[in-house]
Amino acid sequence: MFKFKHLLFALMLVLLLAVVGCSDDSDETSGENNEPDTSEEGTDNETPEEEPEENLEPVSYDFFDASGPGTDINTSEVELGKRFEEATGVTFDIEHIVGDVNQKIGTMIASGEYPELLNAEQSTDAVIDAGGFVPLQDLIKEHAPNLYDMYAPYWELMKRDDGNIYLISSGAPNGYARPANLEQGAWFIKREALAELDYPEPRTLDEYFAVIEEFMAANPQTEDGADRIGFTALTYDWRLFAFTNQPNHLAGFPNDGGAMIDMETQDATVYANTDYTRDWLKKLNEVNNKGLFDREAFTQNYDEYLAKITNGRVVGFFDYQWQIGDAWNKLGEDEDPYNDYMGFPITFSEDIKDQYLDPVAYVSSPGMGITTGTPEEDQIRIIKYLDHIAKIETQKEIMWGDEGVHYEVSDDGRYYRTEEQIAMLEPKEFRDAHGFTYFEWGWPRMSGLYDDGNSVEPRRQPEVAALSYKDGDKEFLDAYGITTFTELFAEPEERPWFPAWDTPVETGSDAALYDQTNNDLMLRQFPKIITGDPSEFDANWQEYLDEFPSDLAEAYEEVIGNGAKSKAEKLAEGVENANAE
Repeated sequence: MFKFKHLLFALMLVLLLAVVGCSDDSDETSGENNEPDTSEEGTDNETPEEEPEENLEPVSYDFFDASGPGTDINTSEVELGKRFEEATGVTFDIEHIVGDVNQKIGTMIASGEYPELLNAEQSTDAVIDAGGFVPLQDLIKEHAPNLYDMYAPYWELMKRDDGNIYLISSGAPNGYARPANLEQGAWFIKREALAELDYPEPRTLDEYFAVIEEFMAANPQTEDGADRIGFTALTYDWRLFAFTNQPNHLAGFPNDGGAMIDMETQDATVYANTDYTRDWLKKLNEVNNKGLFDREAFTQNYDEYLAKITNGRVVGFFDYQWQIGDAWNKLGEDEDPYNDYMGFPITFSEDIKDQYLDPVAYVSSPGMGITTGTPEEDQIRIIKYLDHIAKIETQKEIMWGDEGVHYEVSDDGRYYRTEEQIAMLEPKEFRDAHGFTYFEWGWPRMSGLYDDGNSVEPRRQPEVAALSYKDGDKEFLDAYGITTFTELFAEPEERPWFPAWDTPVETGSDAALYDQTNNDLMLRQFPKIITGDPSEFDANWQEYLDEFPSDLAEAYEEVIGNGAKSKAEKLAEGVENANAE
């Protein structure tokens, strides 16, 4: 059904061309901004190369977004989408994932029928292997100058082994902007526990669980009589990594996936069979023996996990803030500030420097791509739509809104929001209606800083963060002597390959088999190791090691290590080329 509307559009386009005729100037260059051609040839800017967008027939395309759940809409239903339609004549019917991603995308691959625009999330490589995406590099260079400028430093990183670019990921870094609030991983503790225990500041894994144990001893149940859960974990489906990544972070490494990358050699080493993982499991076994570990951690689904975090029963957990977004938003709306959580940069020992804050990073996959079967004229219109989004003024419109309405500008050029504007933007219904929630992520966008020094994301702008904190937030900021919730965390070290987890791994290869084989092994053995009698821990750990796929792990290390080296080299090449242009 995705393609039928193009037959009608193609017929209309033919009739339109028959009426207007062909222009002799069709080979000249001109962007959709109608800017003059500044090259040595074709300097006449009175006759644009292509028909102005406003004279083209309106068209709507299908965009399937597997990155997360959401309300399905046509972009014309929100304010920003209406504006982009006026500028380009294009709208998108956005469909979000419901159910299993791999099954949904697998059906598309089997049938060969795709939406015109697709974010296939973890099934991205399968779509590329099936020839489901069209190459984008020529389309971008010929029709999307703003898009090219945004991604130019990462141009080489965007290319696959065949030299083609199939995806546009969301987030082209432009400098580092330290987040004011946690956006990545942390070890969270319920604020109620922190306040009752006079605001402890745990730094090590032992100290972290000591806080939970002390609070649980005095408060085994909530006020309504429900049994508290000392520590829960997310192990459901592909989200298992939120659990298995924990020893990596405790050892002072950022989220590079299933391997640690050496800072000097950029070699990769898996950690699932190391003492880091053993020591972590040993601690969880101890915690479980004390009745503090969630008995349902290995059986609950994602929604059940989120519900536990918001219902007041859970004292502590580790996760990435972006993964618990729905729960985080609900907690923020709760009038009880003590039902919220505060995150800490926990490591195995105090001499380990934490690396929970992500360094400047470009992630090449997943992302959105134009699919095979989309007619060439539609490919051009889609890429021009994305180019419109990539304009700096559009980027600021998406992220900040309208000056004087959603934000203000100080005399020295700093963007800020008043308390009234912050309150206006807080309700999800308002953000949905304007289109912020639909366009601020997933589409082409910058990250970090604009060239004028303002943060791309308002939440990272110190002036905005300071006014966004409620009285309950300020209580904890003051108690810990900080002004933002990331001040307890170390600055990230520069890692030009980061993150290594987006290294393409060939389907069916030994490296890919390692990932699946070891995930299956961990799901089978870790519950036994954690919930078993402490006297059986060593034997259970050895049983896990005996089954560990060492040969496949070596193949995985080679692929990820080579990917890290290649990524660092390509980034340097891309930056050099961008600076030379």
